[in-house]
Amino acid sequence: MEQAMTEIINGLLCTETDKIRAATAALMKAYETPESLLCLVHIVNTNKETQIRHYAAVLLNKRLSKLRQWLTVPAEHKATIKRDMLQALVTEEEKSVRNAVAQFVATLVKHEADKTGSWMPELLNYIFERCSSADPKESERGSSTYATLTAAAPDQFSVHMETICQLFSNVLLAAETQGDLTTPTVTNMITGTSYLLPFIAGNTATEQTVVKVLPLVTKALHAIALKGNADQFLAVFDIFESMVQYVPHLLTNVKLMLEFCLMTASNRQIEDGIRVSVIAFLGSLVHIKKKAIVKQKLLEPTLSVIFEIMCTEADPDDDEDYFVDESSNRPMTAVMQTMDLLAIHMPPEKLIAPLLQLLEPALQNPDPKRRSAAYHCMAMIAEGCSETISHKYLKVMLTIIKGGIADNAPEVRVAAFFALGQFSEYLQPEISKYAPLILPVLFDYLHQLVVELRGGQPEPKSVNRMFYAMDTFCENLGEDIVPHLPILLERLFELLDPKNSAKIREYALCSVSSASEAAKEHVAPYFPRIFEILKTFLLKDVPDEMEPLRLQAIDTLASITRVVGKEHFLPLANDTKNYCLMMLDEGPNDPDFRRGIYSLIGALSYVVNESMAEVFPQVIPRLIQTVISTEEVELCLPDKPERDLILEAASADEEIDLENTDDEDEDELDGYQVENDYLVEKEVAIGTLRDFAANTGAAFTPYLQSAFENVYKTLDHASNDIRTTSVTALCEFVAALNKSGDTGGVTRACEILIPKFSAMMRNDEVEEVLVHLLDEVGQLFRINKQLAMPNQECAEMIYGCIRDSFLHKMTCQFNDQSGGGEDDDDEEESENADMILENAANLVASFGFALDPQTFSLYFGRLFHFLTQKLAKAKKNDQAEHRAYIYGTLADSFQSLESCSATYFDTVCPLFLAGANDTDAKSRQNSYYALGELVMHSEEKSFDSYPTILQTLSDAIARETAPSALDNICGAVARLILTNIQAVPLAAVLPVFLSHLPLREDFEEYDAVLKTFQMLYTQANPSIVDHIEQMVYVILQALQQKHITDQDIITNAIEFVKLIRAHHPDKFNNVANSNPEMCQFVQTL
Repeated sequence: MEQAMTEIINGLLCTETDKIRAATAALMKAYETPESLLCLVHIVNTNKETQIRHYAAVLLNKRLSKLRQWLTVPAEHKATIKRDMLQALVTEEEKSVRNAVAQFVATLVKHEADKTGSWMPELLNYIFERCSSADPKESERGSSTYATLTAAAPDQFSVHMETICQLFSNVLLAAETQGDLTTPTVTNMITGTSYLLPFIAGNTATEQTVVKVLPLVTKALHAIALKGNADQFLAVFDIFESMVQYVPHLLTNVKLMLEFCLMTASNRQIEDGIRVSVIAFLGSLVHIKKKAIVKQKLLEPTLSVIFEIMCTEADPDDDEDYFVDESSNRPMTAVMQTMDLLAIHMPPEKLIAPLLQLLEPALQNPDPKRRSAAYHCMAMIAEGCSETISHKYLKVMLTIIKGGIADNAPEVRVAAFFALGQFSEYLQPEISKYAPLILPVLFDYLHQLVVELRGGQPEPKSVNRMFYAMDTFCENLGEDIVPHLPILLERLFELLDPKNSAKIREYALCSVSSASEAAKEHVAPYFPRIFEILKTFLLKDVPDEMEPLRLQAIDTLASITRVVGKEHFLPLANDTKNYCLMMLDEGPNDPDFRRGIYSLIGALSYVVNESMAEVFPQVIPRLIQTVISTEEVELCLPDKPERDLILEAASADEEIDLENTDDEDEDELDGYQVENDYLVEKEVAIGTLRDFAANTGAAFTPYLQSAFENVYKTLDHASNDIRTTSVTALCEFVAALNKSGDTGGVTRACEILIPKFSAMMRNDEVEEVLVHLLDEVGQLFRINKQLAMPNQECAEMIYGCIRDSFLHKMTCQFNDQSGGGEDDDDEEESENADMILENAANLVASFGFALDPQTFSLYFGRLFHFLTQKLAKAKKNDQAEHRAYIYGTLADSFQSLESCSATYFDTVCPLFLAGANDTDAKSRQNSYYALGELVMHSEEKSFDSYPTILQTLSDAIARETAPSALDNICGAVARLILTNIQAVPLAAVLPVFLSHLPLREDFEEYDAVLKTFQMLYTQANPSIVDHIEQMVYVILQALQQKHITDQDIITNAIEFVKLIRAHHPDKFNNVANSNPEMCQFVQTL
């Protein structure tokens, strides 16, 4: 039989398909005989041809890879197979064959794990003897087997961890003694041990051994890096990655690891692939050991090395967008991303101060690479340090960036535009105040670009970064862009000349989109001209080179559709719907193109609302198909010869024994990667369903359940963006159920969502996802109120999430244990960590909307001390933003507490009285607002404190200069009058109160002001007669300027001024005729 099996293997190894198929059929026939497996074992041990022995071992592993197959082997055959395979490990000289045998042995180890009389001791003895051998060949043989077995069956070694780790230590010590830490034995031992790290947590002796040997591991890694074999290095470097993931508490010697990383990363003689991996690891180390890095003063050298790499790696002749191309295997890309992570995870002041010491001389350096690096650094800290830059450094940094845009060196201009784009994206709304500084520079550049292109000059290298900067700046300006629209759009129309390249026109269309999103309905006068340009691209078929331009035209039309106003777009709605339907059916089978069509269809819902019903039968199934599709997960198969594929197909035909299956398929997702275009398509499809739920009313009701069920399935998606988009969409679906009157549906949906959202908040590893969830859950409660809290268990879940967010116990709030000490709570946090605390605090107030006042009071009492502790810390550390949001959270809670607010009056009133004297304007503003809300909801409990509160507000209004803070003083006074008019000395208060009206910025306070006017007037208070004209002026101006947006308040305001006109026509007319604009406005009432 052995001769026949050898011939079968030779047939499988040949290159002719027919022979392979015949050999495969013969193999399947041979497997019907139990002795066939023993025959293969014998071939592995005796055949003289390496290729034959190797393939025999592969066939054994393939045939017996499933537990159900091993269970069918007779017991005496099993014993023979195990004995002879162990013998093969001992005697086999060829590495490839030995590895194949080891993989098969690992399979058998898993199958035999639960059996008594396990042969694991024999295997361990084999490994220990050879790894400890002075013979390099023997030690390599043993270590190779160790690495193969631990990779395939790591859990089977967990009970032997102590002795294995001691062996690991001994091997490294011996290698150091011999002066070579780069041997295959060392490499194999480090690689193998990395697979076991998930199993050592809690085993004190093992953990101590690993900690002791870490310096040697680090030394070995550095030596391997210097040898320059990237594959070898990456295999062993996994041990550090595994430690970060599974046993981060063992990384006690942060200084040692950081120095290794910095030394390796900065050595340009080392291969780029190695340096990139080390630089990326730096980001992980910074995340989990940020406190230790700060305390041990390691941040400055880290910044210095990263900055130096930026200075030396940038290539001005390379047009690659290394600062956004995350797939690039270049040190420059890696350091940019690591700088971003430093900004996200480090306290901003600890980062910015030493960084500025590097940037200042670099900006003055004659070397353009150093100037360029300085702007790249500024760009990459924009997200993580946004609050600090906005409040302390924005003006000076923008001035520096403006200078960079005018730099003579093209690479510096590119970097400066990139920095401006990043600032525009992350420093809103503060950066918009600097439009007069920034827009002229951008417009001048646009004009220069037009002139150069007309003159036949090539497109400048910085053009894409310039458009990125302009787009992000403009789209966040809001209506402040309106005065600049004429010149901006004229420049863009010039660039849309067909003589210009498709790429330039694509950039220009994108800018039209950004400007339109900012200007909203103010873009209407330009819409006809824009649409005429768009029509030339919105065709069924275009040349390949024009496809990106067509897609951008679709995106631009979608943006304008959302904002231009129904009356302007309705005439085009049907044609647009028909185009979308045609392109869905007949357009390119491309995820990015479908994404654009989905976006345009979603935008149409803003215009035609319930009339979308006619396209839903064709559109919604496509959207659902995209939502549930797994096309964004692409199978990555290694190149396999046809014989392997034929064999796998043959194996797949075997009958499955359901009673003897195991977890053999648990790793089926290995070898998959996420495909980006499909991800974005899925995200937009979910967003389009959200648009339908928000805009189409009853038309979408029949599809709500299907949309809910399918989007819910994406909450565990690997992509952060998909998870957050799905959360938003599901909350919108609940709001749609509420609008439709299906209160039972709201409660049933929330019975599903609240536990799921709570679990996500606890377990998601990404800070941004937790921040988003805290915000969205708050909105869910504010919109749906008590319907959103179906039972007490859900309330406990939300309370627990808020509490544990304050206590830093959520998964993404990784606690760096290396910091230690009693003062940790007083240390600065990163801005992302601060955002979690702020949104958790905001959720406290939103939580109350979903509960009755008495129940909310119980939870508020349990959370109150966390808020006061945070407030005390914010005062101690002079954290103005923290004080502001805590005062705001407390203030917002009184509405839901209602009369229960009185319970907390004596404790919180002194906090707000002190807050009225805060050095921070936002904190003062929220304190004034809180005093008014506290009094209004505490009622009688507050009456004794009226003199103190009024005196505080009187002192404040005399010195306050911040517009919003002044508005909130007026709002607080109004609430005091509304709550107890008798306790307010109106003769003294009213003149001052009215002299500070109309409101300046916080127009929501008009609700309280109007109610106060109505109360004073209807009660015929004598104090009001002399102030009627002032009251009329305040209300008419608020209406004329559209500062009141709530329709109910507008209606009340109009009714009130009509009442005054009827009773005091002379006073009313004095105001109405005070200027032509007012007179004309009054005629419209």
